[in-house]
Amino acid sequence: MQRNRLIAVILITALMLLIVPLTVSAAANVADDKAAPQPAESIGPNLLSNPGLEGRYIQQCSLRNDPPWVPAPTPCDPENYDYASRALWATAQVPAGWAAWWRVPNSNYDDPNYYNSFPHSCQDTKKHVPADCRPWHNPEFRDTAGGPQETGPARRIEGENSQKYFTFYTVHDAGLYQIVNQGFKKGDRLRFSAYMMAWSSTENDPSKSTGQSTMGMQVGIDPYGGNNPWSPNIVWAPVQESWDTFSQFAVEAVAQGNMVSVWTRSQPTFAIQHNDVYVDAASLNVVAAAKPAPKPVTTRPVTSTKIVTTTKVTTRTVGTRVITSTALVTSTVVVTRYVAITTPASTAAATTKRVITSTKVVTGSDGLTRTVIVTSTITVPVSTALATTKQVVTSTKVVTGSNGVTRTVIVTSTITVPASKPTTTVTTTKPVSGTQPIPASGIYTVMRGDTLIAIARRFGITPWWKLGEINGLKEPYKIEVGQVLKLR
Repeated sequence: MQRNRLIAVILITALMLLIVPLTVSAAANVADDKAAPQPAESIGPNLLSNPGLEGRYIQQCSLRNDPPWVPAPTPCDPENYDYASRALWATAQVPAGWAAWWRVPNSNYDDPNYYNSFPHSCQDTKKHVPADCRPWHNPEFRDTAGGPQETGPARRIEGENSQKYFTFYTVHDAGLYQIVNQGFKKGDRLRFSAYMMAWSSTENDPSKSTGQSTMGMQVGIDPYGGNNPWSPNIVWAPVQESWDTFSQFAVEAVAQGNMVSVWTRSQPTFAIQHNDVYVDAASLNVVAAAKPAPKPVTTRPVTSTKIVTTTKVTTRTVGTRVITSTALVTSTVVVTRYVAITTPASTAAATTKRVITSTKVVTGSDGLTRTVIVTSTITVPVSTALATTKQVVTSTKVVTGSNGVTRTVIVTSTITVPASKPTTTVTTTKPVSGTQPIPASGIYTVMRGDTLIAIARRFGITPWWKLGEINGLKEPYKIEVGQVLKLR
């Protein structure tokens, strides 16, 4: 019994030793995943300029007549720029490709509506300050590379830099934006995403947020490509919170032209000591291509007549009697309906194949002469193919081979003629080329390969069977090599 108990204790102890490392490892993995989230896999190419918000940050510059968030056509040199026409915003340092935007606070203390129009301060002793007054400031935009948070929590998700902006004991309505005009077309569905983190606190612990109800963080797309942060055209994602860690914010919209703008935004509720936002790893992708526009449908009216029969009941009174009669009423109505006109098929593919066959006399390398059939295929329009037919033409031709033997061959050609003409086989006899004069002896000795008709044509004897009569030959006019024939 004691032995069994000892064995059970040993087994339980071994099992516990196996479970504890696995639990610690799983917990470590969960902690690592939470501390270092990875960017989501993108769909198609990233259309943004400098999506990682990397590189050297420069002071934003705008024209005096433009809002401060609309960058000037060219950057400002902090050491040398036109103060009269340009404004350099030392508090707005942004990476290449991006612009900072913010709601401009009201600094006009004489404005009777001052406290209801984003007041710059809530410490005016000359007026009654509302209890719910919140001071507004334009945030300070900075990079995180080498910043004071470098020794604290990680403030970037990838690369060497990220965007930071913050207000101190004030609130703001601010963010970043970028205008994009390439890589998509009207009707494409786009997805904009960015990783954002909020740190808001009444204390100085950079790793923990406290005292703030919401940072009001969002991302948006203006499908028309505007640069107004408060445009009703911007499609905003719902507000999302991400305290002390990066989370991906995403929104989708359909491009309404060849230009869109993408936006980040934050709107903290309480003017506490720290209201900081961090942005990194942004992406703009086409997630669905524009659907092709439907082809216009042309209709034509089709009119027909329809006979409609109804029953009509009439009542009349005759004396004290009520007489009811029923009559059928027939009427003809015109019914018009519209039907689609079918577009005729393209004539580009309205072709067919045609085979052309002919014979050709050729001499081979062995010195023998042969008649071969030559076949070729051509492509012709259907209209031509349907409007024509084939005709066979046969003729005879005397040829002399390389061995010195003269023969008469039949040449057959296939030609195409209009279908309106009847198809007939035409046999013609060409004038014999190479006719020899009858020798003075008036005789000819038959050679190998000769025929009576060939000999007659060679010496111009027509009709050819006359040569057989001269020599007393009868059908089938057989002749032999060495036989002597009289030619007249």
